Amino acid sequence: MSTRDEPLMQLCAMPLHGVGTVTAIDHSGLCTLRTAQGEQVARQAASCLLAPQAGDRVWFAGDLEQGLYVTAILERGDPASEARVRLPAHGTLEVAEGALTLRADALHLVGRQQLTVQADAAALCVGKLTGVGREATWSFGRIKLIGELIESFAERVIQFSRWSQRTVDGIDQVRASQIDYRADQTMQLQAENLVANATKLVKADGDQIHLG
Repeated sequence: MSTRDEPLMQLCAMPLHGVGTVTAIDHSGLCTLRTAQGEQVARQAASCLLAPQAGDRVWFAGDLEQGLYVTAILERGDPASEARVRLPAHGTLEVAEGALTLRADALHLVGRQQLTVQADAAALCVGKLTGVGREATWSFGRIKLIGELIESFAERVIQFSRWSQRTVDGIDQVRASQIDYRADQTMQLQAENLVANATKLVKADGDQIHLG
């Protein structure tokens, strides 16, 4: 290195900071700034979580040798534009103690591949809930459902259980084109009045038939 290059290297290594305006951002997030020192190129600093946009007034710092960084967004170029917080890869938002509250008029959680919610206890209180998906799997030790009206619509319903009990205080009504009830051991029908009607055929078949 010649002695003529030493002042230039020292100049490049000198700290540089100031206010600039973002004029453009490329696909990698590299910002082009208009500053008092001329046009500069800067990267978003790791501590600057608010993603810069074109037109923003920002504070930059660094040097020409190692590069410049946008460390803070001072003023948005368009106050109505979307404020986007960008975390580095595998980022974690953590509160060591206490509670974390997210409050907004509308809150959207989007996981491009997977969304996981894990807690010892969870509570959901909403006025209206709508769910759309291709497949759902639930695994619970105990489920308690309380509702004023429950409606379900399905092309096909399959249920398996070792033991089942249902109590209906009013009318229990089933309407179908065909009904098939089968029991391996005993089937019992008991009522104060039992009525069986058929328009064409009534058939009772067994090794023994007791009436009365």
